[in-house]
Amino acid sequence: MNETQTLSMALSMVAALFGLLTVVLGWIGAKVVQRLDSVVEKLSEVAGELHTRINGIDTRLTRVETKIDGVVSK
Repeated sequence: MNETQTLSMALSMVAALFGLLTVVLGWIGAKVVQRLDSVVEKLSEVAGELHTRINGIDTRLTRVETKIDGVVSK
């Protein structure tokens, strides 16, 4: 093999390895984005549950305040 063929083979190997690296990084990136999407969905679910609980506490507190006001005003 002469010098030109060796250089050509080396460059094609570098290009193939760069393509493989790009594929692996894309696959890892897709997995990370998928995981982040599932975390966002879970956080939205938890936020909804917290809003429901807070609204329930607010309703109970209003009832207690109403009963206390009714007792005090008599």
